[in-house]
Formats: sequence, structure tokens, C-alpha cells
Amino acid sequence: MAQKINHIPKRLDSLVRERYASAIAEGALLFSDSVVSSQREQGADFEVRYVPALAKRPSSKPSEKQARGDFVNPFLPFDPRLHVARIGSTHQLLLNKYCVAPNHLLITTSEFKQQGEPLTASDFAAVLDTVSNLSQAHIVFYNSGEESGASQPHKHLQMLPMPDGMSSPPSVSIWLRSTCKAGQVCSSSDLPFANFGCRLESAAVLSPTGLYTAYSAALQRLVAAYGDSVSYNMVLTPLALVLFPRLRGSWQGVSINSLGMAGLILCKSTKEMDLVKGSGVLGILSQVGFPPESASQAIHSSEN
Repeated sequence: MAQKINHIPKRLDSLVRERYASAIAEGALLFSDSVVSSQREQGADFEVRYVPALAKRPSSKPSEKQARGDFVNPFLPFDPRLHVARIGSTHQLLLNKYCVAPNHLLITTSEFKQQGEPLTASDFAAVLDTVSNLSQAHIVFYNSGEESGASQPHKHLQMLPMPDGMSSPPSVSIWLRSTCKAGQVCSSSDLPFANFGCRLESAAVLSPTGLYTAYSAALQRLVAAYGDSVSYNMVLTPLALVLFPRLRGSWQGVSINSLGMAGLILCKSTKEMDLVKGSGVLGILSQVGFPPESASQAIHSSEN
């Protein structure tokens, strides 16, 4: 378990709801109405969410923001109206200003760290300190770079409550069908895009050191296959930690971040909705990820 040096109250559920309500009332947080539909593929229910307000959001990349002389880091200093709690001396828990679902949380580093730097045991300690004080299961994710959905240069992870009726997001649910044993890094051939994951069914893995070890092992395989400059998405659930290396950030206008790779797609227009329905969620994800064969080859070569 993470050391109890944090400042997260045990009543974190109610605190998040209170902060969320007050941030909405004060105009500090912009919630976008959306329409959610389900699309069943390979025996899993993928979520497709139509969010028209996404078309109005700034879309510059982190490197472009940093290059501008007038760039203001939204996390340092953070807006106090969005602050939920301090996590030890290393991290802050904030509400996401641009949320597509209620209680969308950010875990940011207290000091500036570059988005894209590998996650650390300290990052995973902050995650565990947070989720252990929430009653509902959450999806935790990390967009490592510009081709994987990163929008801010300051290092941060994101958290969303698990959608109703889901025990795991669809892509992770399909990945869990593999025969991967706890402690191993595996690639699922059931997903039509490259993936490297670890099961988290052992109590020893559900610690900062355990999660960091699993993540580092998966990242090592990913880097061996695609190099250390490739963007990737990390999706963490109570049952698995999975990395998805990224070939490109979008396909025919549909932008894909970690949630998208997990099977929860965000569309900003009816045209994009029609494209997702026509091409299929897995069809689109196969266009933005690497071919699955390359991941399998990396796994097998490391075992020989």
C-alpha cells in the first residue's frame, strides 16, 4: 500500500462531488452535454459518445503551446476552484476543466514534469492513494505524447468513473480473454492493433512498486519494438494495465486518445459518428495503432 503521507480525506467521494458542483456553479469547469450510444463488436459493447462542444475546443499540440511566448501552464499554478486535494508532496488532484463526464479527475505533478516522461512509482502511488479512497471503480489513463492525445505539456494522468454496467472498458475486456498469467507481459491477438499488457490479479501487483514494475516491463517491450520516441496510451483498470503504441493521433478527423483506445470513442460531429458506425470502432482503432503482429513478434523475441 502507498504510504499515508497524503492529504486526501477519507470522504473523497463527497468532496469530489462538492468540488464539481461548485466549479460548475462558478464557471470554472465546462461540462459538455453528450449523447451516448453502444456499438457491439467482438462480443464487447463499445461506447460512442457524441460531444458537439469538442469542435470548439483549442486543439494545439503541447509542443506548439510551449513554443508560444504567451503560454500559461493551467496546472502550475492550478485554478484553486478545480483543486480537490493534495497527494503527498509530489502530486495534486484536480478536476478536469474540460470534462465530457462528471467528476473527471486529473493527477498532476506538483512541480513541472514533461508529459511523455515515463511514469514513476511516485505517480502510481498517487493513483493508488486516490482510487483507494473512492468507492467506485475508475479508468486511469495516460496520453504520453502528441500522437496519443496529449494536450498539455505538464505531466498528468486522468481518471474517469467506470461507465455504468462495465467491469472493464471494451478493449481491456477483450484483452483479458488472453491466457496471460499474472506477472507476464502479453499481447492479445484478439485486438486488431498492437498492445502490451499485464494482469493485476495478484495483491503484490496492486502496490506502487508492483504497478511500476508491470508498467516498466510492458514499456520495455513497447520500446524494443517501436523505439523510445513513439507515443503510447496507458490504460489502467482494477484488472489490467495495458499499453497501446500509436501510429497516428487520428483517422479521417476522429481523434483518439487513451479513452478511445480503451473503446470509449468521442465524436465531435454527426459525420464522425457515421464514420465510426460504418468503419467500426475496432476498424478505426486498427488505423491509429500499429499492426498487432509487430507486438506479438516483440513478445516472442524477448522470450527466446
